[in-house]
Amino acid sequence: MADEYIARHPLTGKPLNTGNRRSRKKKVRTIQIGPWNEIEKEDVIPLARGDVSIIEVLFEGRTVKVGRPAGIRALPRMITGPLKPMHDALVMALEDSNPEVRMAGIEVLPTCAMRDSEQLLDILAELLDDDILMVQQAASRCLGDLAADFPSGTDTLLHIELRHSVEGRRKEAWRGLRSLCTIWPDVAADHIDRLIREKELRLRRDAASMLSRLVSRSGAKIWDLISWSLQDEDGEVRIRAASTLRPLAESHPKIALILAENALFDSEEKVRAKVISCLDRLDSSSTKLRSLITSGCRVADVAVRKACIHLITRLYSDDEARELSIELLKQETNKELIEYLEDLAVDHQLEGDEARKNTYLAPAEPVPARDLEIMASEADFPPRLALDEDHSAKPLTKDEDRHA
Repeated sequence: MADEYIARHPLTGKPLNTGNRRSRKKKVRTIQIGPWNEIEKEDVIPLARGDVSIIEVLFEGRTVKVGRPAGIRALPRMITGPLKPMHDALVMALEDSNPEVRMAGIEVLPTCAMRDSEQLLDILAELLDDDILMVQQAASRCLGDLAADFPSGTDTLLHIELRHSVEGRRKEAWRGLRSLCTIWPDVAADHIDRLIREKELRLRRDAASMLSRLVSRSGAKIWDLISWSLQDEDGEVRIRAASTLRPLAESHPKIALILAENALFDSEEKVRAKVISCLDRLDSSSTKLRSLITSGCRVADVAVRKACIHLITRLYSDDEARELSIELLKQETNKELIEYLEDLAVDHQLEGDEARKNTYLAPAEPVPARDLEIMASEADFPPRLALDEDHSAKPLTKDEDRHA
Protein backbone atom coordinates (compact mmCIF):
# COMPACT_ATOMS: atom_id res chain seq x y z
CA MET A 1 0.00 0.00 0.00
CA ALA A 2 1.23 3.51 -0.81
CA ASP A 3 2.10 5.91 1.98
CA GLU A 4 -0.74 8.15 3.19
CA TYR A 5 -0.91 11.45 1.37
CA ILE A 6 0.34 14.36 3.52
CA ALA A 7 -1.00 17.79 2.63
CA ARG A 8 1.84 20.34 2.58
CA HIS A 9 1.90 24.11 2.34
CA PRO A 10 2.57 25.00 -1.33
CA LEU A 11 5.10 27.71 -0.39
CA THR A 12 6.92 26.27 2.62
CA GLY A 13 6.54 22.55 1.97
CA LYS A 14 5.71 21.96 5.64
CA PRO A 15 2.82 19.64 6.58
CA LEU A 16 -0.44 21.49 7.00
CA ASN A 17 -2.47 21.39 10.17
CA THR A 18 -6.10 22.53 10.32
CA GLY A 19 -6.15 22.46 14.09
CA ASN A 20 -9.19 20.19 13.89
CA ARG A 21 -8.70 16.47 13.84
CA ARG A 22 -12.12 15.80 12.50
CA SER A 23 -11.75 18.06 9.46
CA ARG A 24 -8.45 16.39 8.51
CA LYS A 25 -10.14 13.05 7.91
CA LYS A 26 -10.25 11.94 4.31
CA LYS A 27 -13.50 12.47 2.53
CA VAL A 28 -15.55 9.34 2.00
CA ARG A 29 -16.52 9.42 -1.68
CA THR A 30 -19.45 7.33 -2.77
CA ILE A 31 -19.33 5.33 -6.00
CA GLN A 32 -22.04 6.29 -8.44
CA ILE A 33 -24.63 3.54 -8.98
CA GLY A 34 -24.62 1.93 -12.40
CA PRO A 35 -24.06 -1.36 -14.28
CA TRP A 36 -20.35 -1.15 -13.39
CA ASN A 37 -21.24 -2.05 -9.81
CA GLU A 38 -22.21 -5.52 -11.01
CA ILE A 39 -18.94 -6.28 -12.81
CA GLU A 40 -17.06 -9.13 -11.15
CA LYS A 41 -13.92 -7.82 -9.44
CA GLU A 42 -11.62 -10.05 -11.42
CA ASP A 43 -13.03 -8.52 -14.64
CA VAL A 44 -12.69 -4.83 -13.62
CA ILE A 45 -8.99 -4.30 -14.46
CA PRO A 46 -9.03 -6.17 -17.82
CA LEU A 47 -12.15 -4.24 -18.89
CA ALA A 48 -10.74 -0.88 -17.70
CA ARG A 49 -7.48 -1.49 -19.60
CA GLY A 50 -9.32 -2.46 -22.77
CA ASP A 51 -7.99 -6.02 -22.70
CA VAL A 52 -11.65 -7.12 -22.76
CA SER A 53 -14.03 -5.13 -24.94
CA ILE A 54 -17.50 -6.15 -23.70
CA ILE A 55 -18.89 -7.91 -20.62
CA GLU A 56 -22.48 -8.83 -19.86
CA VAL A 57 -23.83 -8.08 -16.36
CA LEU A 58 -27.23 -8.37 -14.71
CA PHE A 59 -28.39 -4.89 -13.67
CA GLU A 60 -31.84 -4.05 -12.31
CA GLY A 61 -33.29 -7.35 -13.48
CA ARG A 62 -32.00 -7.27 -17.05
CA THR A 63 -28.85 -8.24 -18.91
CA VAL A 64 -26.70 -5.25 -19.89
CA LYS A 65 -23.57 -5.13 -22.05
CA VAL A 66 -20.87 -2.84 -20.64
CA GLY A 67 -17.61 -1.70 -22.19
CA ARG A 68 -14.37 -0.02 -21.19
CA PRO A 69 -15.89 3.21 -19.74
CA ALA A 70 -17.91 1.07 -17.31
CA GLY A 71 -14.77 -0.83 -16.32
CA ILE A 72 -13.03 2.49 -15.57
CA ARG A 73 -15.97 3.68 -13.45
CA ALA A 74 -15.65 0.44 -11.47
CA LEU A 75 -11.98 1.14 -10.56
CA PRO A 76 -12.85 2.71 -7.16
CA ARG A 77 -14.10 -0.74 -6.11
CA MET A 78 -10.49 -1.90 -6.41
CA ILE A 79 -9.08 0.75 -4.12
CA THR A 80 -8.55 -1.72 -1.28
CA GLY A 81 -6.77 -4.22 -3.52
CA PRO A 82 -3.35 -4.15 -5.24
CA LEU A 83 -2.47 -0.54 -6.00
CA LYS A 84 -0.41 -0.68 -9.19
CA PRO A 85 -2.93 -2.42 -11.52
CA MET A 86 -5.69 0.03 -10.57
CA HIS A 87 -3.40 3.08 -10.88
CA ASP A 88 -1.95 2.00 -14.23
CA ALA A 89 -5.44 1.33 -15.64
CA LEU A 90 -6.55 4.83 -14.62
CA VAL A 91 -3.48 6.51 -16.13
CA MET A 92 -4.08 4.64 -19.39
CA ALA A 93 -7.69 5.80 -19.42
CA LEU A 94 -6.80 9.47 -18.80
CA GLU A 95 -4.31 9.39 -21.69
CA ASP A 96 -6.57 7.47 -24.11
CA SER A 97 -7.50 8.97 -27.48
CA ASN A 98 -11.22 8.25 -26.92
CA PRO A 99 -12.84 11.26 -25.13
CA GLU A 100 -15.50 9.02 -23.56
CA VAL A 101 -12.76 6.95 -21.94
CA ARG A 102 -10.94 10.07 -20.73
CA MET A 103 -14.12 11.45 -19.18
CA ALA A 104 -14.78 8.17 -17.38
CA GLY A 105 -11.25 8.36 -15.97
CA ILE A 106 -11.80 11.95 -14.80
CA GLU A 107 -14.98 10.88 -12.97
CA VAL A 108 -13.13 8.40 -10.76
CA LEU A 109 -9.87 10.36 -10.43
CA PRO A 110 -10.82 12.09 -7.14
CA THR A 111 -11.55 8.74 -5.47
CA CYS A 112 -8.58 6.84 -6.85
CA ALA A 113 -6.18 9.73 -6.17
CA MET A 114 -6.82 9.35 -2.44
CA ARG A 115 -4.85 6.09 -2.67
CA ASP A 116 -2.13 7.28 -5.02
CA SER A 117 -2.01 10.69 -6.72
CA GLU A 118 1.28 10.17 -8.60
CA GLN A 119 1.02 11.43 -12.21
CA LEU A 120 -2.72 12.05 -11.87
CA LEU A 121 -2.55 15.77 -11.11
CA ASP A 122 -0.05 16.35 -13.95
CA ILE A 123 -2.38 14.58 -16.34
CA LEU A 124 -5.32 16.59 -15.02
CA ALA A 125 -3.42 19.79 -15.87
CA GLU A 126 -3.22 18.64 -19.50
CA LEU A 127 -6.89 17.65 -19.59
CA LEU A 128 -7.92 21.15 -18.54
CA ASP A 129 -6.81 22.23 -22.04
CA ASP A 130 -8.15 19.14 -23.83
CA ASP A 131 -9.27 19.51 -27.46
CA ILE A 132 -12.77 18.34 -26.51
CA LEU A 133 -14.87 20.90 -24.59
CA MET A 134 -16.74 18.28 -22.54
CA VAL A 135 -13.44 16.82 -21.36
CA GLN A 136 -12.23 20.31 -20.37
CA GLN A 137 -15.43 20.88 -18.37
CA ALA A 138 -15.11 17.50 -16.65
CA ALA A 139 -11.49 18.29 -15.74
CA SER A 140 -12.54 21.68 -14.31
CA ARG A 141 -15.15 20.02 -12.10
CA CYS A 142 -12.56 17.49 -11.01
CA LEU A 143 -10.16 20.28 -9.98
CA GLY A 144 -12.91 21.87 -7.89
CA ASP A 145 -13.44 18.52 -6.14
CA LEU A 146 -9.74 17.88 -5.56
CA ALA A 147 -8.63 21.29 -4.23
CA ALA A 148 -9.45 20.57 -0.59
CA ASP A 149 -7.90 17.07 -0.70
CA PHE A 150 -4.65 18.11 -2.40
CA PRO A 151 -3.94 21.75 -1.45
CA SER A 152 -0.27 21.61 -2.43
CA GLY A 153 -0.75 19.50 -5.57
CA THR A 154 -3.47 21.78 -6.97
CA ASP A 155 -1.97 25.13 -5.91
CA THR A 156 -0.55 26.10 -9.33
CA LEU A 157 -3.62 24.82 -11.18
CA LEU A 158 -5.93 26.87 -8.97
CA HIS A 159 -3.75 29.95 -9.41
CA ILE A 160 -4.16 29.68 -13.19
CA GLU A 161 -7.84 28.68 -13.26
CA LEU A 162 -8.96 31.42 -10.86
CA ARG A 163 -7.73 33.93 -13.44
CA HIS A 164 -8.89 32.07 -16.57
CA SER A 165 -10.78 33.93 -19.28
CA VAL A 166 -13.45 31.19 -19.51
CA GLU A 167 -16.14 31.80 -16.88
CA GLY A 168 -16.97 28.12 -16.37
CA ARG A 169 -13.36 27.30 -15.51
CA ARG A 170 -13.13 30.24 -13.10
CA LYS A 171 -16.37 29.14 -11.42
CA GLU A 172 -15.04 25.65 -10.64
CA ALA A 173 -11.73 27.07 -9.38
CA TRP A 174 -13.56 29.42 -7.01
CA ARG A 175 -15.59 26.46 -5.78
CA GLY A 176 -12.32 24.73 -4.98
CA LEU A 177 -11.05 27.84 -3.16
CA ARG A 178 -14.22 27.95 -1.04
CA SER A 179 -13.60 24.39 0.10
CA LEU A 180 -10.01 25.34 0.95
CA CYS A 181 -11.33 28.12 3.21
CA THR A 182 -13.06 25.50 5.32
CA ILE A 183 -10.35 22.83 5.56
CA TRP A 184 -7.03 24.56 4.79
CA PRO A 185 -7.57 28.26 5.68
CA ASP A 186 -3.83 29.05 5.59
CA VAL A 187 -3.58 27.92 1.96
CA ALA A 188 -6.79 29.77 1.07
CA ALA A 189 -5.38 32.91 2.70
CA ASP A 190 -2.27 32.69 0.49
CA HIS A 191 -4.47 32.52 -2.63
CA ILE A 192 -6.57 35.48 -1.46
CA ASP A 193 -3.39 37.41 -0.59
CA ARG A 194 -2.27 37.13 -4.21
CA LEU A 195 -5.74 37.85 -5.58
CA ILE A 196 -6.31 41.12 -3.69
CA ARG A 197 -3.06 42.44 -5.18
CA GLU A 198 -4.23 41.85 -8.76
CA LYS A 199 -4.99 44.82 -11.04
CA GLU A 200 -8.12 43.14 -12.38
CA LEU A 201 -11.04 44.51 -10.38
CA ARG A 202 -13.17 41.36 -10.63
CA LEU A 203 -10.49 39.29 -8.93
CA ARG A 204 -10.12 41.72 -6.02
CA ARG A 205 -13.86 41.87 -5.49
CA ASP A 206 -14.29 38.09 -5.51
CA ALA A 207 -11.31 37.69 -3.20
CA ALA A 208 -12.77 40.21 -0.74
CA SER A 209 -16.01 38.21 -0.71
CA MET A 210 -14.04 35.16 0.44
CA LEU A 211 -12.72 36.91 3.56
CA SER A 212 -15.93 36.31 5.50
CA ARG A 213 -15.30 32.55 5.20
CA LEU A 214 -11.99 32.94 7.03
CA VAL A 215 -13.11 35.14 9.94
CA SER A 216 -13.87 32.15 12.19
CA ARG A 217 -10.27 30.94 11.61
CA SER A 218 -8.91 34.42 12.29
CA GLY A 219 -5.23 35.08 12.72
CA ALA A 220 -2.76 37.87 11.94
CA LYS A 221 -2.65 36.88 8.27
CA ILE A 222 -6.44 37.14 7.88
CA TRP A 223 -6.58 40.45 9.77
CA ASP A 224 -3.98 41.89 7.38
CA LEU A 225 -6.02 40.77 4.36
CA ILE A 226 -9.14 42.46 5.76
CA SER A 227 -7.19 45.64 6.53
CA TRP A 228 -5.69 45.82 3.03
CA SER A 229 -9.07 45.22 1.40
CA LEU A 230 -10.65 47.96 3.52
CA GLN A 231 -8.07 50.34 2.02
CA ASP A 232 -8.70 49.27 -1.60
CA GLU A 233 -9.38 52.05 -4.11
CA ASP A 234 -12.57 50.30 -5.25
CA GLY A 235 -15.65 50.93 -3.11
CA GLU A 236 -17.19 47.51 -3.78
CA VAL A 237 -14.04 45.75 -2.53
CA ARG A 238 -14.21 47.79 0.68
CA ILE A 239 -17.92 47.04 1.12
CA ARG A 240 -17.32 43.29 0.83
CA ALA A 241 -14.37 43.44 3.20
CA ALA A 242 -16.45 45.43 5.71
CA SER A 243 -18.88 42.50 5.92
CA THR A 244 -16.27 40.72 8.04
CA LEU A 245 -16.28 43.34 10.80
CA ARG A 246 -19.45 42.34 12.65
CA PRO A 247 -18.56 38.62 12.94
CA LEU A 248 -15.00 39.65 13.82
CA ALA A 249 -16.37 41.83 16.63
CA GLU A 250 -17.84 38.72 18.25
CA SER A 251 -14.63 36.70 18.19
CA HIS A 252 -11.86 39.34 18.29
CA PRO A 253 -13.40 42.65 19.46
CA LYS A 254 -10.07 44.48 19.90
CA ILE A 255 -9.00 43.69 16.32
CA ALA A 256 -12.44 44.62 15.00
CA LEU A 257 -12.22 48.01 16.74
CA ILE A 258 -8.78 48.71 15.24
CA LEU A 259 -10.01 47.85 11.73
CA ALA A 260 -13.22 49.83 12.17
CA GLU A 261 -11.42 52.96 13.33
CA ASN A 262 -10.45 54.15 9.84
CA ALA A 263 -13.33 52.50 7.99
CA LEU A 264 -15.87 54.51 10.02
CA PHE A 265 -15.04 57.55 7.88
CA ASP A 266 -15.09 55.72 4.53
CA SER A 267 -16.63 57.53 1.58
CA GLU A 268 -18.98 54.57 0.91
CA GLU A 269 -22.20 54.71 2.93
CA LYS A 270 -22.50 50.90 2.97
CA VAL A 271 -19.04 50.57 4.49
CA ARG A 272 -19.94 53.05 7.22
CA ALA A 273 -23.20 51.21 7.92
CA LYS A 274 -21.34 47.92 8.37
CA VAL A 275 -18.81 49.60 10.65
CA ILE A 276 -21.59 51.03 12.84
CA SER A 277 -23.17 47.58 13.02
CA CYS A 278 -19.78 46.26 14.19
CA LEU A 279 -19.32 49.02 16.80
CA ASP A 280 -22.77 48.32 18.19
CA ARG A 281 -21.58 44.80 19.11
CA LEU A 282 -18.50 45.93 21.01
CA ASP A 283 -18.08 46.32 24.76
CA SER A 284 -19.53 49.68 25.80
CA SER A 285 -16.91 50.04 28.55
CA SER A 286 -14.07 50.30 26.00
CA THR A 287 -12.31 53.65 26.34
CA LYS A 288 -11.07 53.45 22.74
CA LEU A 289 -14.61 52.82 21.48
CA ARG A 290 -15.94 55.83 23.42
CA SER A 291 -13.19 58.01 22.03
CA LEU A 292 -13.95 56.86 18.48
CA ILE A 293 -17.68 57.50 18.84
CA THR A 294 -17.08 60.93 20.42
CA SER A 295 -14.87 61.85 17.45
CA GLY A 296 -17.51 60.52 15.07
CA CYS A 297 -20.12 62.82 16.64
CA ARG A 298 -18.12 65.81 15.37
CA VAL A 299 -17.25 64.83 11.76
CA ALA A 300 -18.63 66.71 8.77
CA ASP A 301 -20.52 63.70 7.36
CA VAL A 302 -24.10 63.86 8.67
CA ALA A 303 -24.67 60.11 8.31
CA VAL A 304 -21.62 59.29 10.45
CA ARG A 305 -22.58 61.94 13.05
CA LYS A 306 -26.11 60.60 13.24
CA ALA A 307 -24.97 56.99 13.73
CA CYS A 308 -22.46 57.97 16.42
CA ILE A 309 -24.84 60.29 18.26
CA HIS A 310 -27.42 57.50 18.46
CA LEU A 311 -24.81 55.32 20.20
CA ILE A 312 -24.28 57.84 22.99
CA THR A 313 -26.99 56.40 25.25
CA ARG A 314 -25.43 52.92 25.02
CA LEU A 315 -21.92 54.04 25.85
CA TYR A 316 -22.46 56.73 28.49
CA SER A 317 -24.37 57.11 31.72
CA ASP A 318 -27.35 59.51 31.78
CA ASP A 319 -25.30 62.31 33.30
CA GLU A 320 -22.38 61.81 30.87
CA ALA A 321 -24.78 61.64 27.91
CA ARG A 322 -26.39 64.96 28.94
CA GLU A 323 -23.04 66.68 29.29
CA LEU A 324 -21.87 65.44 25.89
CA SER A 325 -25.18 66.41 24.26
CA ILE A 326 -24.95 69.97 25.63
CA GLU A 327 -21.41 70.23 24.25
CA LEU A 328 -22.41 68.86 20.83
CA LEU A 329 -25.36 71.23 20.55
CA LYS A 330 -22.91 74.15 20.37
CA GLN A 331 -21.75 73.05 16.91
CA GLU A 332 -24.59 70.89 15.52
CA THR A 333 -26.38 72.32 12.46
CA ASN A 334 -28.64 69.46 11.39
CA LYS A 335 -32.23 70.09 12.53
CA GLU A 336 -33.06 66.43 13.21
CA LEU A 337 -29.91 65.92 15.29
CA ILE A 338 -30.46 69.18 17.17
CA GLU A 339 -33.90 67.97 18.27
CA TYR A 340 -32.47 64.60 19.32
CA LEU A 341 -29.62 66.19 21.29
CA GLU A 342 -31.93 68.70 22.97
CA ASP A 343 -34.14 65.86 24.18
CA LEU A 344 -31.04 63.96 25.34
CA ALA A 345 -29.77 67.01 27.21
CA VAL A 346 -32.92 67.27 29.37
CA ASP A 347 -32.95 65.56 32.77
CA HIS A 348 -36.43 64.09 32.45
CA GLN A 349 -36.40 62.92 36.04
CA LEU A 350 -36.42 66.58 37.16
CA GLU A 351 -37.45 68.63 34.14
CA GLY A 352 -39.69 66.33 32.14
CA ASP A 353 -43.50 66.36 32.03
CA GLU A 354 -45.54 64.46 34.63
CA ALA A 355 -45.68 61.27 32.56
CA ARG A 356 -41.88 61.22 32.03
CA LYS A 357 -41.22 61.94 35.71
CA ASN A 358 -43.52 59.12 36.78
CA THR A 359 -41.49 56.61 34.76
CA TYR A 360 -38.63 57.13 37.19
CA LEU A 361 -40.78 56.43 40.28
CA ALA A 362 -40.57 53.00 41.89
CA PRO A 363 -43.93 51.18 42.27
CA ALA A 364 -45.48 51.31 45.73
CA GLU A 365 -44.87 48.27 47.89
CA PRO A 366 -48.06 46.21 48.54
CA VAL A 367 -49.49 46.48 52.10
CA PRO A 368 -48.83 43.19 53.95
CA ALA A 369 -51.96 41.23 54.85
CA ARG A 370 -51.08 41.27 58.55
CA ASP A 371 -50.88 45.08 58.55
CA LEU A 372 -54.23 45.26 56.82
CA GLU A 373 -55.78 43.10 59.52
CA ILE A 374 -54.33 45.32 62.26
CA MET A 375 -55.56 48.44 60.51
CA ALA A 376 -59.03 46.95 60.15
CA SER A 377 -59.18 45.99 63.82
CA GLU A 378 -58.23 49.54 64.81
CA ALA A 379 -60.90 50.97 62.50
CA ASP A 380 -58.21 52.65 60.43
CA PHE A 381 -58.80 50.41 57.42
CA PRO A 382 -59.59 52.53 54.35
CA PRO A 383 -63.33 52.20 53.60
CA ARG A 384 -62.87 51.25 49.95
CA LEU A 385 -59.99 48.72 50.12
CA ALA A 386 -60.25 44.93 50.32
CA LEU A 387 -57.80 42.05 50.36
CA ASP A 388 -56.90 40.65 46.94
CA GLU A 389 -56.07 36.97 46.34
CA ASP A 390 -52.38 37.75 46.81
CA HIS A 391 -53.26 39.48 50.13
CA SER A 392 -52.58 42.97 48.80
CA ALA A 393 -55.06 45.84 49.01
CA LYS A 394 -57.37 46.67 46.10
CA PRO A 395 -60.25 49.12 45.57
CA LEU A 396 -63.82 47.85 46.15
CA THR A 397 -66.39 47.97 43.34
CA LYS A 398 -69.54 50.03 43.84
CA ASP A 399 -71.62 46.91 44.60
CA GLU A 400 -69.02 45.58 47.05
CA ASP A 401 -68.85 48.93 48.76
CA ARG A 402 -72.64 49.11 49.10
CA HIS A 403 -72.85 45.67 50.74
CA ALA A 404 -69.81 46.23 52.96
